[in-house]
Amino acid sequence: MTYFDNRKSKKFIGPEHVLASGSLPPGFPATEVEGEHFWDGGCISNTPLHAVLDDPPAGHTLVFMIDLWAAAGEVPQTIDEVLWRQKQIQYASRTTHHIDTVAARLNLRSSLAKLRDKLPPAALNDPAVQDATDLAYDGTMDILHIQYIPTPDQVSASDAEFSRPSIERRSAAGYEDMSKAIEQAPWQVKERPPQAATVVHHYTAGTMSQRVPRT
Repeated sequence: MTYFDNRKSKKFIGPEHVLASGSLPPGFPATEVEGEHFWDGGCISNTPLHAVLDDPPAGHTLVFMIDLWAAAGEVPQTIDEVLWRQKQIQYASRTTHHIDTVAARLNLRSSLAKLRDKLPPAALNDPAVQDATDLAYDGTMDILHIQYIPTPDQVSASDAEFSRPSIERRSAAGYEDMSKAIEQAPWQVKERPPQAATVVHHYTAGTMSQRVPRT
């Protein structure tokens, strides 16, 4: 897995980086970037959120996660519907798992930060304690997980179907969902759940729910 990052790359993000991020096989060939060939990162992970674990931002962070797959759906009746439900369940479950894993780890690292502040100075000199407290996370994070609900006309090849009407329909649905989610703005609630450095807000079909993943 490679993350294209302006802060770590010698070159600015260009069209080739965007193309590489959307080069999903087998429909698209790998895209060459600086002498290496890349496919869509979705081959490994459907979300780049794990990058936050390597370099968590300071202070408060608001993350928007757009999920194009629906975990829940009708019982399939044809082989095409079976293939479509298989893709939806596979990708939606992976995205939810990744989000909860990152949130749970950051909440654990927040607990380490609170524990570090209570330790006596002598304990902080222990190399093992230092290794543990180096992972401490002092910030807070709200992850807004917006899940797209596919329309009934979706077929098993919809993940590679980029016709203009389909793109316009999905764009309009995304704009509507994002607008309604921002109107609710659950991250602006002043009182957070106890011991919750990272909270996940799940929005789908107009309904907002909240969870605090823990290890």
